[in-house]
Amino acid sequence: MSMRAPWLAASAPTRTPTRLPTLALLLVMLLVLAGCAGILPPQPAPGTAPRPATGAGTVPGTVPAPGSAAGSATAPAPAPSLQQKAALAEGFAVEQRWLDSWFRGTPVVISRPSDLLLSVEVPREFCFDAGRSIVKPALAAVLDKVADSLRRRPATHLVLLAAPADASGGETLAMQRADRIHRYLRDRGVRTSGMSRPTATSVAAVQLRIGATPP
Repeated sequence: MSMRAPWLAASAPTRTPTRLPTLALLLVMLLVLAGCAGILPPQPAPGTAPRPATGAGTVPGTVPAPGSAAGSATAPAPAPSLQQKAALAEGFAVEQRWLDSWFRGTPVVISRPSDLLLSVEVPREFCFDAGRSIVKPALAAVLDKVADSLRRRPATHLVLLAAPADASGGETLAMQRADRIHRYLRDRGVRTSGMSRPTATSVAAVQLRIGATPP
């Protein structure tokens, strides 16, 4: 039997146990962990709104009933209590007395058709010249005090603003006069949202009504 040459035996590589299974398992675990870290929650498709979260006490898939807290953005304002109505009525009485103190003994008629309604009427001849829509000084004095009253009590509103035409008629002229009154009050600080639309009247007087209900 022949023996290997010494140099061949010395140069033969020493074999070490193969660790391929361990390395492969480690690589698989790393890939799984990386995949889990990259998983994101499902996103809505482009152009679709996200589904709102279900609130407590709401059955998923149901629509809140109209008028419910969950089905309406704003709740309707509660009706005023008897105490609040009494306070408003007292405020109207105070404004009536205040306006009457200014125009007592003049042709201006100030009255209260109801607890929450104040009426002011100025005869046509003291309001405009014939065929004109320019506010005369007598009407301007009344409008100044009405504007003061409306600004002082923001809970009140001008629920009627009506102007007459001349005796010969003409709704166009009546509307021009009503628009001029509306502009006059607005220029004196009365908010537009608190005034009704200008209108014409067949009564031979400028008619103003102050109420508690928005126009």
